[in-house]
Amino acid sequence: MKKIFSYSGLSILVIMFFSMANVCGGCKKASTNSSSAGTSSPGTNEVWMQNTAFTPSSITVAVNTTIKWTNKDGMTHTVTSTSGLFDSGSISSGGTYSHQFATTGSYSYRCTIHSGMTGMVIVQ
Repeated sequence: MKKIFSYSGLSILVIMFFSMANVCGGCKKASTNSSSAGTSSPGTNEVWMQNTAFTPSSITVAVNTTIKWTNKDGMTHTVTSTSGLFDSGSISSGGTYSHQFATTGSYSYRCTIHSGMTGMVIVQ
């Protein structure tokens, strides 16, 4: 009877199999779901920059409330008032910016890096 595989050939096949399984196992998309961090949505008086959007896009608060923006994306964003009232500058992934709203009114803002990212703070 003729040998089909030698022990060294079989060893190489086993090593190749486990190497491929390991590589493919590392190909899973990393989760960006915030629920892995313990919460699935922003807290009170908080706005997240996530999936190239502000969440929530509009928030209503009382006078003298501080809003905290948190960058949950893997890219840099800004929180920039369209009227020049506030400007966070660049906020890296994981960074935060806060601003206190002392006067009633509607305050629109945007990300100067991503033109489609807009939001509104309504102070009553």
